[in-house]
Amino acid sequence: MTRTMVAEEGNPLIGKYRDRFEGAAKGEPLSFAEARELFQGFMKLDQRMARIARISDGYQGEIKALVEELQNALDNLSLLKGCIPICATCKKVRTDEGYWKQLEQYLSEHSDLLFSHGLCPDCSASYLAQSRSYRVGPAPAPQPSTGAFQSEDFDDPVLAEFLPLVHHPHFADSPLAGAFSNLFQKYLRLSRRMNRIARISDSYQSNLQDLKSRLDLASRTDYMTGLPNRREMYERLAVEESRGRRHAKVFAVVMLDFDRFKEINDHYGHPIGDRILAAAAELLIKPLRREDSCGRWGGEEFLLLLPETDQAQAMVVAEKVRSMIEGLALEIEGAVVRTTISLGGTVFCLGEALDRCMARADAALYRAKEEGRNRTVFLAGGC
Repeated sequence: MTRTMVAEEGNPLIGKYRDRFEGAAKGEPLSFAEARELFQGFMKLDQRMARIARISDGYQGEIKALVEELQNALDNLSLLKGCIPICATCKKVRTDEGYWKQLEQYLSEHSDLLFSHGLCPDCSASYLAQSRSYRVGPAPAPQPSTGAFQSEDFDDPVLAEFLPLVHHPHFADSPLAGAFSNLFQKYLRLSRRMNRIARISDSYQSNLQDLKSRLDLASRTDYMTGLPNRREMYERLAVEESRGRRHAKVFAVVMLDFDRFKEINDHYGHPIGDRILAAAAELLIKPLRREDSCGRWGGEEFLLLLPETDQAQAMVVAEKVRSMIEGLALEIEGAVVRTTISLGGTVFCLGEALDRCMARADAALYRAKEEGRNRTVFLAGGC
């Protein structure tokens, strides 16, 4: 089971809305109450993430302090405290010249040392061999001082470095053994806590990212038709304007409005009017290319954005859309309801302001209404 699947099982909102958003353009649109429920869920997750972050910061501070204590303890153990070369394991006094020279060199570099508690070369080799077995072998058997180790413990570089020292036989006789083992035990517990917090944090971050994506989609989508809303269409228009100026490419915009739609709302009620708009929205996108856009501009008005399209090409698309809506027939309460649309379009001229282009398209739509409705009118911009 993947981390995303686990996150979805732990969050009822994700399980509730996942299928809804995956088929947002085809299924029942998201209501305002549902969008508010998603936003409240996002706020709760965000607050929990803030608390987890504070806890995580506290544990990181404690771990840093423990690492410093462990390092200080290791530094103390590494110092020779005298000049008598007695091995801490076999208790033999070494008289070979090479070992004396090593001690003399060490003492010259650490003039504040008084007593020796080192290892002879033979025992050092045994110690190194045992250290390697801990580093590359399987997890060691449970020990009274540290408890059973888990596989994740060996991913921690601090634990991997100090574990051989804790289990080495000669270390039990050291006066620092008790304090060092306690520090090691505390570090082990904190390391496991941090691992758990990291997993929880990753899960919440995944949930938050998923919820942010869903909320962003909801904020850009018309809840009734599933089409891009006015805010999203404005952004797409701005992108297309910038692209047109950069590459000297024109694009067409077509505004459309349903004819006498108020009469339908007054006669059948607004819920029926909403059903007609939702059914019409499915037809509006059928003749469009992948790069084209259709969004709800407001009320009964919709907007078509056709990149790299001249007036003649845009006129063909607009007439297809008008004809499809004219042929739409919905059976409602035993009656067949039909409607028509009027369309007004224009082509963006390089160098003009986008608002001027949109105003020209709106004027073309107004003229189509004046000339009898159920028709398409284009106004040239003098490009």
